[in-house]
Amino acid sequence: MVSALPEWLSTRPVAHRGLHSVPAGADAPGGGIPENTLAAFDAAVEAGFPIELDVQLSADDQAVVFHDRDLLRLCGSPEPVRTLRVDQLREHRVAGTDQHPPSLAETLEFIAGRVPVLVEIKTGPQRNLRASATAAALGDYSGELAVQSFDPFIVAWFRRNSPLTLRGQLSGSLADAGGLNPLSRAVMRNLGFNAVSRPHFVGYEFEFLSEVRARLITRRWPLLVWTITSQADMDRVHQLGGNVIFEGFSPASREEAGRTAR
Repeated sequence: MVSALPEWLSTRPVAHRGLHSVPAGADAPGGGIPENTLAAFDAAVEAGFPIELDVQLSADDQAVVFHDRDLLRLCGSPEPVRTLRVDQLREHRVAGTDQHPPSLAETLEFIAGRVPVLVEIKTGPQRNLRASATAAALGDYSGELAVQSFDPFIVAWFRRNSPLTLRGQLSGSLADAGGLNPLSRAVMRNLGFNAVSRPHFVGYEFEFLSEVRARLITRRWPLLVWTITSQADMDRVHQLGGNVIFEGFSPASREEAGRTAR
């Protein structure tokens, strides 16, 4: 049976890495807003959208908000995030703006429950440390939140150690998942490890989501689809019975989309 999710996770479009306006790998002339920064989260709060963000581990074992494993694409430095302390990361600037990579604790203090937060824990070595560092940052945070990961053992960590935290299992083509053998890739694409992670919802890649696959998923779990970049694609996901993580456009609500269709 499909478990009920809170309204924000089941019906409200979730802003991918906040509401950002800087293309990947680009500088930000004219004061653009780069991904996974306090500026992007502030824009999402102002627009009333829940926020999706990514966390990596710093050298001092803190959860920090950053998508990539190194700083090259966004900060122009080849240094891995894992080799820098939080205070050292704060010295870097993201995409030529005045923004720095924030810690998860700093981010949550800034958002302060004004909108819900969806935390993706990035895969990599020391999965239990990644999970526990994230949980420590979440602490007594009183705002609405959920966690998700491609790593089913990170999701399972929350099942065992923080069972009241909403948890999601991510999957899709896994095209960028290096080190997976063909069998493991096939099992993960088809959510075979959900017996381990026991998620409350599934986050699935839009480009790899067929109608048949969506139907099979929604029979067992609520579906959250990433990353949606147009209203037309968002409407299609709604027809498939899912909610969306979006970027690059201003989504209409389901009610607005329905009125337009009529």
